[in-house]
Amino acid sequence: MYAPHMTRRARTRPIQLDSLRGFDAAARHLSFTQAAKELSLTQSSISRQVAALEDDVGQPLFTRKTRALELTHAGHRLAQAVRKALAEVDASVQELRSGQTQRRVAITTFPSFASLWLIPRLPAFSRVAPGVELRIDSTELKVDLVAEQFDVAIRLTRADTAPRDAIALTMEDYTPVLAPSLIERHGPVKTPQDLARFTQLVMEDAGTSSREHNWPEWLALAGVKNVKPAARLVFNFIDQTLQAAARGQGVALGRRPFIDDFIERGELVAPFSQRLPSRYGYFLLRNPERADAPEVKAFCDWLVSQFAHHSL
Repeated sequence: MYAPHMTRRARTRPIQLDSLRGFDAAARHLSFTQAAKELSLTQSSISRQVAALEDDVGQPLFTRKTRALELTHAGHRLAQAVRKALAEVDASVQELRSGQTQRRVAITTFPSFASLWLIPRLPAFSRVAPGVELRIDSTELKVDLVAEQFDVAIRLTRADTAPRDAIALTMEDYTPVLAPSLIERHGPVKTPQDLARFTQLVMEDAGTSSREHNWPEWLALAGVKNVKPAARLVFNFIDQTLQAAARGQGVALGRRPFIDDFIERGELVAPFSQRLPSRYGYFLLRNPERADAPEVKAFCDWLVSQFAHHSL
C-alpha cells in the first residue's frame, strides 16, 4: 500500500489501467465491499487494485477509517476524470456492439434557459433531426467545451464581451406581465400606476443581468415613479417568478425570451409597450473540434432558426 510519508521520484509513464474499474466502484460506493459486489470480485482484490493505483499515482486516494472510506482531494479529482472516461468508453462499446453509431449532441446551458425555453421545444427538434440524442447539462458555471467534451453552450452574456466566434441568438428585454385572471379580479391595467393594486413579484438572484434590470428602472422608462405595490414577494429564480405570475399571485417584471411562451399560451399578458432593453443577450458557443459534425450543425441551425422565426 502507498505510504504517504515516503518520498518518491515523480512518475512520468502512464498509469496502468486495469485498476481503474475497481477504483471507480470504490469511489462511488465509498466501500471496498460494495465495489467488490458490483464487480463480482473479492474485497481484497478491490483493495489491492486501489493500493496499486495509489502506488502508481504517488498519492493516497482514500482516507481509510473504521468501517468507512473517504476520498482525498486527489481521489476526488481522479474519480471525476475516471468516471467520465469510463462512461465514454462504455457508451462507445455499446454503440459498437449494437452496430450503430449514436449521434449525440452534448449541450451545457443555465437552468432557467433549459427549463423555460429549450426543453419545451425539444419535440420540435426531434421532428427535424430524428435519431439525434441530446444530452443537456444545466449549470450556472462556465465550462471548457473541449476539456469537458460539450458540443455547444448557450450562455447569457453582455454583447460587448461575448466571444468573437459566438453566435448571437437574441437580446433580452423586460416588461411587466401578469395573469389575465388577475386583471379580471382587480380591473384593467391601463397605466403603470395601476400596478400599485397588485403584489409585486421581485426576482433577486446573483446574476448581473437581473441586478441591472429591476422595477425602478422599468418604471423610470415608463415615465413614472413612487408606484408603491400592495405587497412584495421575492424569488431567486426566474421560473419561480413567472410561475407565480401565471398563477395570479402578482405582477412580475418578465424577461424575454422566457415570457414569450407564457404570453402565447394565454397564461400571461404584457399590458405595456415599454420594454426595458438589456446589454445582455443569449449566445451560442461551439466546440471547435465538433462544430462540423452533422448532428451538431443540425442542432445549431435549428436553434438559430427558432429565434429568427420568433423575431419575425
